Amino acid sequence: MKKLHALVLAGLVALTASVAFAEENAVTPARGAKSQPTAVATAAPAAPAKISQQDKMRLCAKQATGKKGVERKTFMKGCLSKKA
Repeated sequence: MKKLHALVLAGLVALTASVAFAEENAVTPARGAKSQPTAVATAAPAAPAKISQQDKMRLCAKQATGKKGVERKTFMKGCLSKKA
């Protein structure tokens, strides 16, 4: 039983050492690498949220209530082709 505890403890120590080593290497830059200047965050204009095609269909179909035939078809074509 003592051997089992010793093996488990040794395994945990080795595991934590390898994780710490991996984290240390992930943070430090490679040798000879030039440091990149960090970009200053600027207030960029917010891009409009993209609407999925399915959501466009729902919105346009709601707006097209009461229209029939060619009128509805032309409305839906124009509504769905809009960039939003």
